[in-house]
Amino acid sequence: MPSEMRVFQIYYDAATRASLDPDLEPLDNSANERPDWFEYWPMRSYFLRQPLLQTAYYGFLSPLFFSKTHLTGRQVKEFITQADGADVVTFSPHPCHGACFYNVFEQGENCHAGFLDVARRFIRELDPSVRLEAVVNHSRNTVFCNYFAARPSFWSHWRRAFDTLFRHAEDRASPLYAALNRPVEYTKDDGEAKPAQMKVFVMERMASLLLALGSFATRNYPPFRLPLSAPFVGRLSEVVALDALKIAYADTGNPEFLRVYVEARDKLAAAAWFGKPA
Repeated sequence: MPSEMRVFQIYYDAATRASLDPDLEPLDNSANERPDWFEYWPMRSYFLRQPLLQTAYYGFLSPLFFSKTHLTGRQVKEFITQADGADVVTFSPHPCHGACFYNVFEQGENCHAGFLDVARRFIRELDPSVRLEAVVNHSRNTVFCNYFAARPSFWSHWRRAFDTLFRHAEDRASPLYAALNRPVEYTKDDGEAKPAQMKVFVMERMASLLLALGSFATRNYPPFRLPLSAPFVGRLSEVVALDALKIAYADTGNPEFLRVYVEARDKLAAAAWFGKPA
């Protein structure tokens, strides 16, 4: 069992406070000083004021964690206790969205036109050696919504990425300022459209980038036990097969796996999203 486990759930007001899982630690963001940063603001504030224990796990979950994963705080903590010394433990929702795109950046472009260009420009600032077209995300290294717990060995890399993004997003003289603060809309699970800025969607994908490029020991809560989004219900076997092809390509570099993946992915996407026969 880890020496300590701090898994927080962020709240914004009395309603979200009342909805929190009793087995998770509440993290107060009711002042909501910077709503443009969403959950990143209370996370940043916590890291600025609290020293981290090197052997402890820290996680920061949104109020929507249960609705997106159907996992309780008790299940999260029990899984972390079985992490066998992993650096990162993930509870990533939307396994179908992870499977149906080559990486999380392609997925981001599908959701927000122009996202990929902004992400590339930012990552050049973060690490000029990274080529996004070489980053393969699959169920072992994908995490959406920041639903993970990690030791400081991972958080230090995450914080470097966030600090770099924060600097560019806050500095009006930065060539990335306008792009990172560009208004966009995202659609919640209930179909409601909400305003946001491009920077939060870039940052959301940094954990997956770090996992794909780094050598962190990772334990993943079985992603295909988590709910599929509506278009993919009843298509679990096809989603799992896509993920397996990406893992095989990432492990071997054999382009045949990628060719078969693209062919199968395009058929599934046409059937799931556009109602065309698979």
